[in-house]
Amino acid sequence: MQTFKKVGAVVAGFVVATVIMLIFEWINHWLFPKPASLDVMNAAAVQAFTASLPWTAYILVFLGWAVGAFEGACTTSWLAREKVFRSSAVLAAILMLAGIFDMWMLGFPPVFTLIGLVFLAVFPYLGHRTLLWYEAKKRAQMAA
Repeated sequence: MQTFKKVGAVVAGFVVATVIMLIFEWINHWLFPKPASLDVMNAAAVQAFTASLPWTAYILVFLGWAVGAFEGACTTSWLAREKVFRSSAVLAAILMLAGIFDMWMLGFPPVFTLIGLVFLAVFPYLGHRTLLWYEAKKRAQMAA
């Protein structure tokens, strides 16, 4: 039963992270719309479009990844009720694999790929630690 609870926590954290990331990416698509003539089924054309974007277009994507990974890890840690960075580490690994695939398919420049991977690795840990800090603070206030 514990395994199902932890798997469910990781799935829920992934859903939360994905929804948040998609909201930020939707806003980014609104700010930097793709040309109507872009054939999204042509990988080379999509990668050329991605490479032509200004660096400011990546800021909102990375902000969404940071917030999504942070909140996804908070959700995972809260539902799994873990004090160790285990279920959230699984979430971080899944987010990193999905991020690698996303960045590879879109043709992110190498420096932005590295930045994205750092965000997807660090922010789940920060989310986990923040949740533990918040829960300890809440318990201390209830005891006082």
